[in-house]
Amino acid sequence: MWATLITVSIFGLIVGNDGAAGPKHLPPYITACKKNDPDLNKCCLEQARIALPHIVDGEKKYGIPSFKPMKLEKVAVNSGNLKIDLTDIELWGLPDADIQDLQVDLKKQTVKIVFKCPQIVILGKYVMDGKILVLPLNGAGDANVTIDNPVFTYTADYKLVPKDGLDYAQLGDKSELSYDMTRVYFKFTNLFNGNEQLSKSTHDVANTEWRAVVEEMNPTIKTTVQSIAGLLINAVASRVPYDWLFE
Repeated sequence: MWATLITVSIFGLIVGNDGAAGPKHLPPYITACKKNDPDLNKCCLEQARIALPHIVDGEKKYGIPSFKPMKLEKVAVNSGNLKIDLTDIELWGLPDADIQDLQVDLKKQTVKIVFKCPQIVILGKYVMDGKILVLPLNGAGDANVTIDNPVFTYTADYKLVPKDGLDYAQLGDKSELSYDMTRVYFKFTNLFNGNEQLSKSTHDVANTEWRAVVEEMNPTIKTTVQSIAGLLINAVASRVPYDWLFE
């Protein structure tokens, strides 16, 4: 789910944001696509792929942090049965991502992006209490969640917001996130206050039944990722007026 963050950053550069710090032109490595181009989506996809290496290094002018690694202060996950607080988070693997599809509908004002990574590794500090499936879980320590071959599909609408005589694109109220992966591995140190036997048996079950664990947390994962994505878009604030995005 974390690869959505890069996806949103690319959307921020191509489709723009609220222009709070005044209008800016597209970065020099992005060429504006033509509005009436019958292959508009192909052009947008090509430009997004060109932009990706620059974005993962960070773009201070557009408020984009470095993704080597991507750092987050805190993410709270509450699935009802389980509560996890993650802090000092580092996301590794995002620079190896591939944008597989990007579709922009200028009339309906929607965007769809399909994004794939070979592997995402999430490191951080955790505090956990509750249960997943029949597994009681509690502890505090270091967390490692490794996701193999995640594929994310993010769709959203956008609206035009006027500011200082110019229109800026801004995400609307509708967004959807779907995802799949081939494998997930969980590793939490100091489960059950360091009880190695309980920790091993719990990890064995969680890593064997990883799809069930992910499914159990699915609603929270979607809500959390979409919330983070929205926050990142506001931070990106690419400030490119809508009419400057396309020739």
